[in-house]
Amino acid sequence: MSSQQSAPARTARIRVERRRWWGLVVLSVALLMASMDNTILNIALPTLARELHATNDALQWTVDSYQLTYAGFLLVAGSLVDRWGRKRTFTTGVALFGACSVVAALSRGTVMLVAARALTGVGAALLTPSTLAEVSVLFRRPAERTTAFAIWSGANGAGAAVGPLLSGALLAHFGWSSIFLVNVPLAVLCLLGGVWMLPHAAPERADERIDWLGMAASIIGLSVLCWAVISAPGLGLASPLVIGAALVGLVVLGLFVWVQMRAEAPLLDLSLFARRPFAVSVAVSGLVTGGGAGALFVLTQYMQYVLAFTPWQSGLAIMPVAACMLVGAVSAPKVLGAIGIKRTVIAGLVLVALGFGALAVTGSSMAYSHLVVGACAFGLGAGMLMPAATQAVMDSLPPASEGAGSATNSALMQVGSALGVAVIGSLLASTYRARLAGSATVGALDGATREKVLSSAGEAFPMASARGMDELVVTMREAYSSGTALGLGVCSGVVALATVAVAALYPAHARPEAPVAERPADTARV
Repeated sequence: MSSQQSAPARTARIRVERRRWWGLVVLSVALLMASMDNTILNIALPTLARELHATNDALQWTVDSYQLTYAGFLLVAGSLVDRWGRKRTFTTGVALFGACSVVAALSRGTVMLVAARALTGVGAALLTPSTLAEVSVLFRRPAERTTAFAIWSGANGAGAAVGPLLSGALLAHFGWSSIFLVNVPLAVLCLLGGVWMLPHAAPERADERIDWLGMAASIIGLSVLCWAVISAPGLGLASPLVIGAALVGLVVLGLFVWVQMRAEAPLLDLSLFARRPFAVSVAVSGLVTGGGAGALFVLTQYMQYVLAFTPWQSGLAIMPVAACMLVGAVSAPKVLGAIGIKRTVIAGLVLVALGFGALAVTGSSMAYSHLVVGACAFGLGAGMLMPAATQAVMDSLPPASEGAGSATNSALMQVGSALGVAVIGSLLASTYRARLAGSATVGALDGATREKVLSSAGEAFPMASARGMDELVVTMREAYSSGTALGLGVCSGVVALATVAVAALYPAHARPEAPVAERPADTARV
């Protein structure tokens, strides 16, 4: 009789095990979709500049509006994971993401596009921490946990790397709206899969209130600060508007942190940063993500403006980065098991710093073959270190804080992305403007043409080529190459400093820490 009872029990257990892995597939596809939207717009920026008459500043905002709301709402999304429940937060985020992608595709101006991108970022913010919290709960056994985190990190990295390729392919055959419409079928599949495959579990802290005021302060502070950084090249560093906005942004963010330190139910649990593995890991993730976002922002335009690649060729040119990220993520579990988290993170950071350094040696006559080596080093390093940093974050958290902790990690990664695009893009823009402003070729242009050349590279390059202004094209390419080199050089230096900080501050662990025991109640009802 007992054997007859054990057979159905075994069958039920196998079904649960299979659904866990299918659930991981659903979560990974959703994360890939959100991550892809961080970069899918980069290849289309020159197209948007032409068709929507967008300035350099407007182009940065089409990218940063998504990343700012993504980052700002991630903190409240982490609270919602713990208060609403992981599954409910996930499905709400996926539905909002898909709906706002349709609105972005229908945009007929940069203002509407920026607004739609901002709302899409809210959907991404809701789904992202719930994916990491679900993975952390579904996979508790050490070996499975390491593999699951590697798959999760691989999906995150692959989305960022595949975005430019998919964008180039779509632009080669369809209009720019297609880069947003491609999200809709993915969102529908993830919504249906989430309802069917993900477990039902009671929220960890359903009775606690949500700090909406803190959420607003974090978004306003980051947005104003990014506006100052993005506007600095055009208005000047000494502009009262730029200085005033930067001060306001810093003050609002400072007040946000001060209030969070005293709140009963803080949006940002600053006590988590007392855990050194958590603090160091989220800082590393933010720096590497920011550097990668800034690098992709400038390189995808560099390939089209300086190397004269088509959008499709630019997307293909990014593919080695995606491949190397995949190799790094796949090898991460074995590397982690062999040398431990700290050495894995350091090795990845060294590769990233070297990759950025190689990319910084750019020039207007440099061939793509010179760039691909540095790009691959960055991809391999990022792919290897992100699973290690993610596991360090989640292993350092108590169960009741997994939603808030994962949201904090994801939020700082998105803050890094937004600031990376803002800072690296502004370094590029300021160098580009300065080099052109001092050029006799640009000085000889009429006022309207000169302003277009200085403010919108996306409109200036095709205009100069169409008019046969070869000398101006060469001058602009040299200026753009100088700005690209400066931005990437700064990325390399920052990551090098992060490597030293990890070596000095991160606790030495020979192996990844063992996670807490599996919670059967969460995995039984799938």
